[in-house]
Amino acid sequence: MPGRSAKANNRGSDFFGLFVSGKDRDFRTFKNATAWEAPGPLEAVGGSVQTYGNYKSHTFTSLGTFTVTKLGSAGYSNDIDILVVAGGGGGGGRHAGGGGAGGFRTATRTISSTGDITVTVGAGGNGAASSSGGSGQTQGTNGGISDFIHASPIQSAGGGYGGNPYQATGQPGGSGGGGQIQNNPGGAGNTPPVSPPQGNPGGSGHPGGAPSYAAGGGGGAGGAGSPAPANNQAGAGGPGAANNYQTGSNQTYAGGGGGAGWSGCNPGPGGPGGGGAGGVHNAPGAGQNGGANTGGGGGGSSGPENSNPDSGGNGGSGIVIVRIRTTPT
Repeated sequence: MPGRSAKANNRGSDFFGLFVSGKDRDFRTFKNATAWEAPGPLEAVGGSVQTYGNYKSHTFTSLGTFTVTKLGSAGYSNDIDILVVAGGGGGGGRHAGGGGAGGFRTATRTISSTGDITVTVGAGGNGAASSSGGSGQTQGTNGGISDFIHASPIQSAGGGYGGNPYQATGQPGGSGGGGQIQNNPGGAGNTPPVSPPQGNPGGSGHPGGAPSYAAGGGGGAGGAGSPAPANNQAGAGGPGAANNYQTGSNQTYAGGGGGAGWSGCNPGPGGPGGGGAGGVHNAPGAGQNGGANTGGGGGGSSGPENSNPDSGGNGGSGIVIVRIRTTPT
């Protein structure tokens, strides 16, 4: 072009991501380059989300999916902290032991790729529906498992149900159910075994007989269920364990259910962390339910009653909480 200097032919120009260089027209394209992303934390969706301090939590109270949408980069961690609490066991019927708490476990896992992780939350076990003491006695049921199905999964076992006629021994589970009256033993905790232990055993019933009877308390994540200390005092549910992943403040989970008492006997209180109290004759006889989404055990029933409900309390449902760090480590 007239008047254009030779230097102009050596200058490159950039049109729509296409670089043109000098007279030889050496074409270089950047159309397929990866877009630059600012450093940031791991990101995910699923559950009920709360943000506090340096963390974000995802809380699951039923079956769900934890979906990782972006990995952390440039100083942001890809480790997540997980709390897994299973469903509590149901309380027994008729002079019965309290249900054991659901297993309580924490772990740290590393996320290596985006994608879905299934989360299972255990239901609470059923309290024994019948307290007749006859051969058709209905037993309670253990709580359901909770599970975070990572490549290295973490699973907690449901709590064992409380002992009652024709199954007088408390059942094993995450924490064991309490034993029925007359010295029947509580169920084993930490079943199946994991390290550190996910729970504790239930307490035994008192060996004394009529007119007062006293059953043992279900085990909790923080301690064993209490054996009935006298024939007029049923055993307390074992205490639960504290965790701060959801909000940054400690909350207590997985308390055991209290044992039941008969005429003239004091019922066992539920353990802190959602354990239901045991029943007492005519006041009413039913055990109390474990707390929802705590994994607490259900209280044992005194039964049978003429005019009051007399079933064992249902165990509390479990919970799974995932915590992500939102600031650089």
